[in-house]
Amino acid sequence: MPKHGGYRAGSGRPPKSAMEKMLEGNRGRRPIKVVDFAEADVLPKTPASWLSEKGKEIYGSVYAWLEKIGCLKGIMPSHLEEYAHCKARWHECETQNTKVGLVIRDANGNPSQSPYVALANNYLKQSNEAWSKIYVVVREAKLKEWDSLSPNDDIMEKLLGG
Repeated sequence: MPKHGGYRAGSGRPPKSAMEKMLEGNRGRRPIKVVDFAEADVLPKTPASWLSEKGKEIYGSVYAWLEKIGCLKGIMPSHLEEYAHCKARWHECETQNTKVGLVIRDANGNPSQSPYVALANNYLKQSNEAWSKIYVVVREAKLKEWDSLSPNDDIMEKLLGG
């Protein structure tokens, strides 16, 4: 049998880069559906009933901040509820760490780490992840406005412009 010809893995035209695909535009000629986010539901002012009192307080303070900067649209209620829930649980763990301490003694009298330390770390990580989901929307919505307020942008423009 001949050892040439036929299919070889990796042969053929290399895949197009993302830039080439973007430059070609709508190759399938399908109608493009434009989504109007101005009609999206606004974040509810009242928190979910299942949140603890501390969670409802956190929800209210973040809601007030989002309302102050004008970013109530585009943020999913579940993201804000998740953030308030995780942050409230983190506060509970930290309160317990303050009462009990970071090191406890087990049944044999040996010192060991309090279980609330690991719980607090997990809840802090989860709340930071939930906050990043919220802040991505805020950052994108306010990017132009915040960048225009930065005095450093004008200086860099002057330096680079000559």
